[in-house]
Amino acid sequence: MMMNPFSYLALRYKNCSMHVKLFASYFLLIFIPIIALTMFATYQSTKIIEKQSMEITGLYLQQTENELESELNRLATISSSVAQLSDVHEVLEKQDSNISFSEEYDDMNALYKTIESTRTLYGVYQIRLYISDSFRYSRSHYITYPLSEISDADWYKQLLAEYGMRAFLPPSTFRQPLSKPQEVLSVVTLIRSRKDINTVLGVVRVDILKSDVLNMLRHGNYTEPSAAYLVDENLNIICGADSSLTLSNEELAADIHELQKETGSFSGVQTQGESVFGLSTPVFDSCRIFTVASMNNLLSPVKDLRNQMIVLTIIISVIAFILSYVYAKYSTRRIKTLAKQVQRVENGDLNVSCIVDSDDEIGELQNSFNFMVRRISVLIDERYNLGKNLKDMELRALQAQINPHFLYNTLDLISWKATANGDMETVDIVVKLARFYRLSLSNGSDFLPLSDEAEHVRLFVELTNLSRGRTVELITKIDPSIADYPIMKLILQPIVENSLFHGLYELDDRAGVICLSAERIGSYVQIRIQDNGIGMDKGKLAEILAKKDKPVVNTRRGGYGIGNILERLHIYYDDDFMFEIDSAILVGTTVTIRVPYSRNDSPQIHAERPIGGAEQN
Repeated sequence: MMMNPFSYLALRYKNCSMHVKLFASYFLLIFIPIIALTMFATYQSTKIIEKQSMEITGLYLQQTENELESELNRLATISSSVAQLSDVHEVLEKQDSNISFSEEYDDMNALYKTIESTRTLYGVYQIRLYISDSFRYSRSHYITYPLSEISDADWYKQLLAEYGMRAFLPPSTFRQPLSKPQEVLSVVTLIRSRKDINTVLGVVRVDILKSDVLNMLRHGNYTEPSAAYLVDENLNIICGADSSLTLSNEELAADIHELQKETGSFSGVQTQGESVFGLSTPVFDSCRIFTVASMNNLLSPVKDLRNQMIVLTIIISVIAFILSYVYAKYSTRRIKTLAKQVQRVENGDLNVSCIVDSDDEIGELQNSFNFMVRRISVLIDERYNLGKNLKDMELRALQAQINPHFLYNTLDLISWKATANGDMETVDIVVKLARFYRLSLSNGSDFLPLSDEAEHVRLFVELTNLSRGRTVELITKIDPSIADYPIMKLILQPIVENSLFHGLYELDDRAGVICLSAERIGSYVQIRIQDNGIGMDKGKLAEILAKKDKPVVNTRRGGYGIGNILERLHIYYDDDFMFEIDSAILVGTTVTIRVPYSRNDSPQIHAERPIGGAEQN
């Protein structure tokens, strides 16, 4: 089965050394952004130049359009003005009339002067009059020409058929007397009789050199190679500026069609490939200007920039390659050193230490490794000592509890003998003492129901009262819903013992009272032991609180200190418990314990033998 190339590369990367991973990561993190930046810069530069080319093409196209439109409108104005001259009409109205030669000669001179002064005034190349063949001077071919020469021209027939007034003619060759032939573009206007508008007296033709028009079109060529064309309404080329991009009528029509398709209008600027096309609005008599320019020259700086970026990318890549290799090797050297030290620890050698050579993340790892090794060494020593202490404690426990069954049977024997002798007070003491020790041992379980722990406290108070000859009242208020809540045994008895011996038995002015209450508050069980003893001042309370973290056994009474209670609570509940002491002189002391209420995590409570029955050996 063929593996996906990306999966194959990912697998190879995963299995290669850290040195190769760092080297590849650093190199790619430098190389890929440089390549992306080069491509982005080239792309953006091209887009900017394309946008600027379109804007420049639009500006030059508009400039050429305005210039050419102004010139052609000027020719049209001159042509119309000549066609409206009274002197011209006065002479041409005499056509088909029998006038003398001398009168006709005078009319010709007057007409020539009028036309020549107009041409000179407006600075046009030539003004021609096509007049009726009936005039003898119509064939002079200087200013006047016979009307029969244009009677078969399509534009003339169209003007007559459509009752038009003027037309724009494509380039044609014209030769003035004693001059070289020139290509001209012309604007023609019909001269209609003022007496009968349907009668055409002649045609005024104002000529402009084609070279002048081409010069105007060249103003739109802002780069090389480029071209500008004047086209008619059918998109046929009228004339065009010389360029290496000379187009045929078919190519021109195709380009304009594509431009109109792209822009969705009949004018505008559009790029296609590496060319910029522009089509103006109609400038005169449905004529338009079409420009085409190549962006090769404009894009040449971009290509140069791209080549420079490629060279720079290669140089930076080589530098990045070297730096990535060196830095990756330096970084992995420190990691390899740390890995060797870890392997020594795995082999059981704890006499190792890393040299912390920096404050970076690897330096933090080195610090953490040194701390971990020291901590492991300490924990091993503690575990060793704990094992020894555990053996000693087990031995002491066996010695202390030599045989609880023997103790129970002996107490039962005393109880029977006292009953036989009628000493019921002794019987009561023995029964209470047996019950007290039975609850203390609880068949080896570390937990008792809260109600049994409260009974254990009650038995302790009653027995202590009997031994001291004092009376301290114990009031218990246990919420029935938590009576069977399992609590560690011997948690409450040491606190009550402290209340008795350090607070209540020293009272002379009032009877001692201990109130033991327990209730559920949310997800916790709160137990409170409150007495009305002599209390403690702030100094004594601070001293007790300062020593509460030290598990000291009260050997004088065989009990446990506050530190032992806290240590046991911490072992089972971690930090999810509360232990508070509040005391005031001549007011009393209150101890509050709050532990989590959780049925699922409650330990198994061993059932115990009913009170009064003898233990079986």
